[in-house]
Amino acid sequence: MKMKSLAIALASTICFASGVLAADAPKTPEEFAKAYMAAINSKDKAALDKLRYPLKGKSAMQEMMDAMSEADLGAGTQYTKYEILKPEPGMDKPLMGPDGLMYIPNLPVTNVIKITSETANSKSSTSFPIGIKDGVYYQCAIGQAEGETVPFQFGWNRFTPPKSTWSIMLPNEPEPGLAALEKMGGKPVAEDADAYGVVRNTASIKTTQHWFRCGEEGKRINDDGNKAVYRIACTTYEPETLKEWFADPAKNLSDAVDSSVRREEGKLIQQKDIQLSGAPGKEYEIQEKDGTICVGRVYWIKDALYELTVESKAGKPNVEIANKFLDSLQVN
Repeated sequence: MKMKSLAIALASTICFASGVLAADAPKTPEEFAKAYMAAINSKDKAALDKLRYPLKGKSAMQEMMDAMSEADLGAGTQYTKYEILKPEPGMDKPLMGPDGLMYIPNLPVTNVIKITSETANSKSSTSFPIGIKDGVYYQCAIGQAEGETVPFQFGWNRFTPPKSTWSIMLPNEPEPGLAALEKMGGKPVAEDADAYGVVRNTASIKTTQHWFRCGEEGKRINDDGNKAVYRIACTTYEPETLKEWFADPAKNLSDAVDSSVRREEGKLIQQKDIQLSGAPGKEYEIQEKDGTICVGRVYWIKDALYELTVESKAGKPNVEIANKFLDSLQVN
């Protein structure tokens, strides 16, 4: 999958709402780069705001990039040099985000600014596009591309990952959707086992995890009205990893629940032992730090760990709807 590289490409279009005053507005790319470096080195968010062209409307991708920018600002990175680069072909065309929606810079891209932080022990850099409006250079923002949509299947259906031996009922197809993946990859991906979210760990603990998620029925995860996230993950293990680290199914299940509690910075409300066709499992409920309620089940089936969760921002999820998902796992 190309989500990581795509996210990096889109990260170059970070922007906050702004309005540059004529007196200090950068009239050349060089003036912009110097002003940007001075603002970020002094952690002057107000000055950065003035350098960013305002974005009209809501953009889930923009919000994600804003959060990344805030984190970089808070880290106190000191940039020491800049470069003015030519934009890559296609930067003004719609690009697909990891949510399957299409995004585009809110100004035509004229240049790319690359700023670098270099110390005796490390070197890092970041790049982003700029554009010109009424003789003033701004950092571009990313908004959703109007009229650019990719088909997405809403409604309950049984989902079977490519070349897998298990299936699950989901309220919508997994994000970002099959059509989006085929558009990103430029070829059919229905038979590609790695087409959907695959995570591989090749360190000392060697695992492969396929994970999928979607919003409540009829809604995308980032929709304003979406109040629930459904997740399913299947983790398999290399033989030596399974033998050395995961030989005890009961411990594996307990560790999986503990990991969920830590990951969500939550409180374990309850848990109990369950089974699925004779395979051991656990059912649990977590109250997360922000009040979200997570109900989940984990199973150890044929030396693989299956994790199913429903996270609800509106209190405890509807039992009937949640169980339509939680009760539906089938493993051949």
